[in-house]
Amino acid sequence: MFDLESYWRAAGHHGWPSMMLCLFTGDGLPDYCAAMPRDPLPATGFPLGEDFLQVYAQAIAKNTAIHDGAIMVGRRDESELYRLEGWSYRLFPPDAVKTNGMNRGSAFNSCLAMSKVAKVDATYLVSGGRLVRFISGDVKHIEL
Repeated sequence: MFDLESYWRAAGHHGWPSMMLCLFTGDGLPDYCAAMPRDPLPATGFPLGEDFLQVYAQAIAKNTAIHDGAIMVGRRDESELYRLEGWSYRLFPPDAVKTNGMNRGSAFNSCLAMSKVAKVDATYLVSGGRLVRFISGDVKHIEL
């Protein structure tokens, strides 16, 4: 199984653009997400793997607007590989996670809350050369 966190470290964390990823398991997308219209829409269906940054760069070259929103990465069951299911999704989960009054920004708060939604395995936020993983409302800053 592909290890996104090791890939982030090996690929050089400074080479990563800011992005949100939502990893999920099950038929169809999780609740509380919606595709933002993009034309042209880059291809999907690629397995999440060692060529992820190249696939992302090709998608950006096709339509620079896809950087806005979450990248949806799913699999039907735990025996399958994650595949890129969609670019540029708006996440609007219910406010189910206490943030102790801190506003860490909309991307951080969306990833945090979305991590508690059924079918969502994890969300990731890449920003400023940092990787943050969210699982079931727990936050972990991934170190080099």
